[in-house]
Amino acid sequence: MVGVIGGDFRWETGEKLKWADDGKLSGEPRDVAFFPRAAAERNCLILPPKVRPRAHVYTESRSPEVMVEFINQNCNTYRTLEGNLSFQGLHREEILGNIFRASDISGFTMGVKFGLTNASEQCMVNSNTGTTDAETCGLYEGVQSHDEFRTVGGHQNSEPVTLHVENDVRDRTESPRAREQKESDKMVECERIPVPTRAEFFHNYVKRSQPVIITGAMEQWNVFEKWSNEFLRERFGKEEVHIKLTSGGEYEGVEDASLWEDFGTFQIPRHVRDQLPFPDMVVVRPATMNLKFGKFLDMIEETARSEVKNMSAYLEYSSIPQYMPSLEADISGFPFVTNLLTRRHLNMWLSDGHTLGKLHFDPFDNLLCQISGKKEVLLFEPHDNTRLYEAHIPEAILGLNNRTGKFRRKTLLDSTSMVMSPVDILKPNFERFPKFADAVPVNCTIEEGDILFMPAHWWHEVQSYPSPTQHRNLAINFWYEPFLTKEFPCQTCSLDVNPHYRHLLG
Repeated sequence: MVGVIGGDFRWETGEKLKWADDGKLSGEPRDVAFFPRAAAERNCLILPPKVRPRAHVYTESRSPEVMVEFINQNCNTYRTLEGNLSFQGLHREEILGNIFRASDISGFTMGVKFGLTNASEQCMVNSNTGTTDAETCGLYEGVQSHDEFRTVGGHQNSEPVTLHVENDVRDRTESPRAREQKESDKMVECERIPVPTRAEFFHNYVKRSQPVIITGAMEQWNVFEKWSNEFLRERFGKEEVHIKLTSGGEYEGVEDASLWEDFGTFQIPRHVRDQLPFPDMVVVRPATMNLKFGKFLDMIEETARSEVKNMSAYLEYSSIPQYMPSLEADISGFPFVTNLLTRRHLNMWLSDGHTLGKLHFDPFDNLLCQISGKKEVLLFEPHDNTRLYEAHIPEAILGLNNRTGKFRRKTLLDSTSMVMSPVDILKPNFERFPKFADAVPVNCTIEEGDILFMPAHWWHEVQSYPSPTQHRNLAINFWYEPFLTKEFPCQTCSLDVNPHYRHLLG
């Protein structure tokens, strides 16, 4: 909203207009006031008292071109003086119109994965359209249960179809319908590429919000042999770290709140509860502990040796610059990211290799670098979050008796998670979450030396596996200010170009 100041402006209630920066007012009658569009308040379910927006003021050049550019910069708009889209605006539209969608190249949905579409149902559909044939009717034969799919790690999987489609060698004589049916029983798998140029990475993956596995980018890193447990213990063993603990290796799963001791007495305020689509569920936060890094290494090594694994310890989201700054010398930067994305965090992830990070998204562009062991990352696109049931979900935190080593479901919290899905992708409740049947999974399994580019807001579940020789799983990740971002939690909000990267639009 923009207007020209001319006198004593007041709201309809008589309340006087307040300025964001009174010191910039010149007092001239042709000062220009503007109100940047305010984002919806989505973080807190207890809304603050209504506050009138404060006006910003422009007192610089009266040149129309300069004023329009000032408004564009401060209100995140893309208009020319004539009201048309600017070149930057056209570039933005082109980007938003070409975002990658796994659902465009594969019909393999979670419903197909778990056998919700059977042969008789498929034939019934095809008979209604007049396209029934023996191949189509036999497609789902013998796939009535998810147990019949090949299992990889903790996730069910089928033979993959790569995201890279330029070298498509399918038989062009078969009908599009037949090709679609053949591909619908294949899970999409991440494209694997050698180290890209900065232009290739930006135009083919960052701008398109497309996951990709990059190979060879870590070859010069002095980490694979050097960062042994012995080296880390000697260098950082006396440093205190913050770790997470669970009984079975599952982190941030969602479960029934009635399993918790506080359930009968814990009260959620009515006006908050009414805004929760799943008030009967909780995100289970792991128990936490502060201890010396050397003690943590002892824990994961002991767990790796034990046949009975009733405790899992995880160093996750651990800031390398804060806790182990000298390690950055062993990590060279990526030329394909330099002067492109703005780094926000550099984290270490270390465990015995038997962890499962449940389905969630991160509001950062992510380069996940695998050093030891492997990770099977199952991703879902962020374009229709009704399928993933994005929402505020109440939280609870596990307790741990340090003397007995036993976990306890006791404490429900007065906070919510905004990035977790209530759907258990290993055992989905399609009756409660029917739209999840239409979600298209993408398998991005990374081995030692691989880097996974995971665009912001892509949902992912991560199953880790230990190195057969080092008996651990070690990765680091770079979180960057996202190029494409969205408001959250919001099931229907779309990705948009982050104003932070406006300069990349031209």
